[in-house]
Amino acid sequence: MELFIVLFMMMIHQWLVIPIIKRKVGYERPDEPTIFYAYKTKWQLPAELGIVVLAVAAVALFTPTLGIWSVLFIPVAMSGILALRGVLEKKYEPYMKHYVISFIQASVLLSAFVSLIVYAWVMNGA
Repeated sequence: MELFIVLFMMMIHQWLVIPIIKRKVGYERPDEPTIFYAYKTKWQLPAELGIVVLAVAAVALFTPTLGIWSVLFIPVAMSGILALRGVLEKKYEPYMKHYVISFIQASVLLSAFVSLIVYAWVMNGA
């Protein structure tokens, strides 16, 4: 049941909240729409891949000691990637205000996983 609630909230966020925020900040699509993210610098993709590799390595390294809690490195890495994108968008294209969406997605992702952790603690009685 909890999984359906999380999926429902994610659908609401992606299909309702993000389009409303895009409209409010005046989100502009690039002239040539692409499937992939438009990287702002030449080192952004390697930095994001480095964050992914670091998160996977941390999960592999800390799983014996942390157990299932080592999975928390994944949402932290995803939020880090979104925050990095927001910082670069604010630095290189501040007039477009796309950074607002990246920062909101990072904060929503972190708050969603924090609420799941709190819910797990409450349900387990810890």
